[in-house]
Amino acid sequence: MNSFEEYLKEQGLKPDTIYQHRKYVSYFLAWLAIENVILVQVSYNDILDYADHQKKENNSVNLVNRMLLAVRYYFSYLQKQEQISYNPAAGISLKGSIRTVPNDLLEKAELDQLYESYEIRDERTHRNKVMLGLLVYQGLTREELEILRPEHLKLREGRIHVPAVNKNNGRVLALQPDQILDLQEYVLVVRGKLQSRSERLFTGRNDLENLKNSLLHLNHALRKLNPKVKNAVQIRQSVITEWLKEKDLRTVQYMAGHRYVSSTERYQTTNLEDLKEALNKHHPLK
Repeated sequence: MNSFEEYLKEQGLKPDTIYQHRKYVSYFLAWLAIENVILVQVSYNDILDYADHQKKENNSVNLVNRMLLAVRYYFSYLQKQEQISYNPAAGISLKGSIRTVPNDLLEKAELDQLYESYEIRDERTHRNKVMLGLLVYQGLTREELEILRPEHLKLREGRIHVPAVNKNNGRVLALQPDQILDLQEYVLVVRGKLQSRSERLFTGRNDLENLKNSLLHLNHALRKLNPKVKNAVQIRQSVITEWLKEKDLRTVQYMAGHRYVSSTERYQTTNLEDLKEALNKHHPLK
């Protein structure tokens, strides 16, 4: 089996360039170890987080791009060795700030008002209000709502277990008193009238387990209550930003399910101006 250095030589690279690539790959592997990320499981989003980490170290865009090039070569080498099936760093180049937080976040009073003002008229609006509570008080994502099951609720303890999904870690979060009453009635009475086959806590029409359309209807209703409302992502971002005003960084990292503390740091109000213009400026080269 050829070494990474031999692979780089096969690519016609000069000795100084090979030395540089090996050094930058060692930085990347050290970061993976610190973040407990398994090499063969590295994703596109992990590469973005690594780029973000390097930028936060005050490295220039050009230097970060050279580091990403080295990582790209390394994954190409692993592909050739048949250790991985695809290159998660393929085509990624830093063009500006990474990630974004919108500048029109909802404040805590507005989040509370959404939940208090949303009226229950039938079984579906009851389900929607329960989901809304999990958005505005626990900051859940759509994917997390979709994988919840009744057994994840610990109503006697006033808690909910949110399983890990996608990039988010699992966690146990406290429920608000008003939520507990709505959740209890939903589980005992309402849920059985809305779905018959799925084991999920929530489903859309006809037991559809994708909640995208259900949340679109909910967003439409919420915009009538507050025109600033955009979607569930904006609500989650607002919730995390509000948490950071009252709690320490590591606590909020846990509550948000963030794998990296840098993901949570983006929501600190002192950083918001630096976070505008995000993924639209950080994308693969054409």
